[in-house]
Amino acid sequence: MQLKLITAIAVLLLVVASILVAGCTTSNTNQTPSAMPSTNSSTTISATTTAPTTTAATTSPTVAPSPSASPTATTPTPSAMIATSIQFVSDPNVAKGTSMGINVLASGIRICGHGTVSATIGAVSSGGSDCFYTAYLDTSSLNPGTYDVILKFAGDSCYQPSQIQSKITITA
Repeated sequence: MQLKLITAIAVLLLVVASILVAGCTTSNTNQTPSAMPSTNSSTTISATTTAPTTTAATTSPTVAPSPSASPTATTPTPSAMIATSIQFVSDPNVAKGTSMGINVLASGIRICGHGTVSATIGAVSSGGSDCFYTAYLDTSSLNPGTYDVILKFAGDSCYQPSQIQSKITITA
């Protein structure tokens, strides 16, 4: 009976910790259903709680979790943040004046509205309210030629920053 009580308390603590961390994994209302991040990738990592290690002889049937046993941090630690990658959506060979789509991915799913995307050339704008892409690189200010570009995602309290170096070719 005592083991069941301890197990129930441990499960309750895991549920509470998962709910506290869920703010980092919920989608915003502007995302399409296929772009919603998965909640199971990070909540199990940061929802680790230790159950009381008392023996059956010293455990009372009225044991309840103390408020100090629940997580108190509202911002995940860097190790609990979700890893990201950034990439061009398609072949980086485009005609001058074309906007190139940029996606930031977390566990293979596109994220939007979670940090700034920048590039070392051209002008970057956000993906907009429809979140078709995470961001766009406008090539209208670039002359035809091949360019080295670094795409950077700044990250936020839930997602780790990322960057990639790539070459793009602008044609006339």
